[in-house]
Amino acid sequence: MDETASDQLALKEFGTIRFCWRMAARRYPKELATLLCLVVGGALLEVVTVGLTVPLLDSVTHAEGAAQPGAIVAFVSRTLQAAGVVPTSGVVAFALLGIAGVFFVVWGIVTLLNLHYTAAIAVKLRRIAKADLFGQFLHARYEPMSRRARGTVVNDINAPGDSLAGVMTQLGSLLTNVFNSLLLLGLLMYLSWGATLLIGILAIGGVHGWRRYADHRAAVHGRALYDLRGAQHQLQVDAIDGLKVVKAHGLEDRMVKRQDDLLARELRPELQLVWFRNGPTLMNELIAVTIVLGLGAATFLWPSLGIRFSMLGAFLFAIRRLAPSLAAINKASVELSRYRRTLEVIEDVLERLPRERRGGKGIHEVRDIQLARVGFAYAARPDHRVLEDVTATFHRGMVTAIVGSTGSGKSTVAHLLLGLYAPSTGSLLINGIDLGQVDLRAWRQRVGYVPQDIFVFNTTIRENIALGDDAVSLAQVEGAARLAQVHDFVISLPDGYDTVVGDRGLRLSGGQCQRLAIARAILRRPEVLIFDEATSALDNLTERAVYDAMSTLQGHATIIVIAHRLSTIRSASQIVFLEGGRIVEVGTHDALMGQRGKYARLYEQDVRTRVDEPAALGS
Repeated sequence: MDETASDQLALKEFGTIRFCWRMAARRYPKELATLLCLVVGGALLEVVTVGLTVPLLDSVTHAEGAAQPGAIVAFVSRTLQAAGVVPTSGVVAFALLGIAGVFFVVWGIVTLLNLHYTAAIAVKLRRIAKADLFGQFLHARYEPMSRRARGTVVNDINAPGDSLAGVMTQLGSLLTNVFNSLLLLGLLMYLSWGATLLIGILAIGGVHGWRRYADHRAAVHGRALYDLRGAQHQLQVDAIDGLKVVKAHGLEDRMVKRQDDLLARELRPELQLVWFRNGPTLMNELIAVTIVLGLGAATFLWPSLGIRFSMLGAFLFAIRRLAPSLAAINKASVELSRYRRTLEVIEDVLERLPRERRGGKGIHEVRDIQLARVGFAYAARPDHRVLEDVTATFHRGMVTAIVGSTGSGKSTVAHLLLGLYAPSTGSLLINGIDLGQVDLRAWRQRVGYVPQDIFVFNTTIRENIALGDDAVSLAQVEGAARLAQVHDFVISLPDGYDTVVGDRGLRLSGGQCQRLAIARAILRRPEVLIFDEATSALDNLTERAVYDAMSTLQGHATIIVIAHRLSTIRSASQIVFLEGGRIVEVGTHDALMGQRGKYARLYEQDVRTRVDEPAALGS
């Protein structure tokens, strides 16, 4: 790896540390300040405890390099003498052991508090990250969200938050061990600068060398694991969502095998990360053994160097404490590299995923909606125009039916009216105001929408209709259900409106789910009501009854129906016929039938199909 690549890796890692530090410092400055105090305090206590080795061994062996005892031994001796205790070497050693024991206990308490505050910040950051990511996805623009797989989105909400907690834990470990290592090196420097210089060169060389070897590889394997787990979540979501298809086609074993293959592919990167994470432990042990043997030889073979036995003991103790700290620094560095993909996801979602606009002009009453020479193409296929030069007006109190063959752009009109997409050309005007200047949230509160792909929540029928709004009474829910022709079915159930419908309405038929969605849309008496082929799963009589019941809303609402059965929209105020993204015919049913154009041919074909269906099924 060249120097430029090495510098980039260093910058990436420092970027990881800065990112987590910024998140923690911005949100929890008090907890972070407390954590830093605990880290420094714990490191000082450990160094003091290690430093007590010198006077303790001096008091036991009487191996003093000078005529006078060390300052600590002298202080303890005077204190004992003042307390009426004869300061023999054994008593002084026991007192020093007691002092060291107290420091050990305090160090243990500080370490526990350190872990507690690190865990507290990590858990809070995990909660905030998951909430922020979830909110960002919900408030994102619809088009980029529609291109993301559901399993991947679920993984991108949960995995980064969990990993961020791990990152914070590793940062706490990194800070703790960095301070421990620095202060222990300071103690060693005090005892013998020459030996410490040797230790420093070996330690820094080992740490830097291992980082150059492991960090990039750990980041690659961490990214591979993240992508593998995203694929696993996607497979799980697809299998559960499509459970009927899986069972109908006998795909259970195939799905399980695919999942097992994805899990098996985790083995190599996981084992590689174990090697990168724990390899420094062996390296540091080898360095420690080399230094210990060298200092032992110097102590006994060259007494003129001034290394006392007590200093050798302190060195041994300090090195034994320093080696795990250096290993932990390397381990934390590897873990941070592993989580780099996670932080990239957080940054990508929170900073780059485009959000829907907020705010804008309010609408007091929807009088008319106008499509003014609207053209539209999806971002994924900018050269393919779904709509071209579409001009139409929908007035309050009118029912407008939009019809046409599959792919003519009917549903795209509904999506534009909801503000899920913006026109590529032309304007969509509400009371003469461009929808791009209108407060989208306020606008959607005035719109009732029933899509062709019905979705119901895994909760009660009442909550599905009221959408969790506690202010909606049961009487209001029942009124909407009656209009949607679903009330009689609901009260026939043992639990009535408290019946849980199952995941994605598993316990209901397609027609029952459609009627629930219709009741949900009309509950709040919207000013604009959009039905996107929303009655396709209903029988003819029920569909007719639903439209008849909804006619009660016509006086104060603009109703737009994307029709599945043309026979049900004969009484519409106007019918807009789309073909190839263009309006080719507009008028009432009678007027269009009189023109004997494309609508008339499609209508007659639809009627023939309805008449022939029983015979076809019975043949």
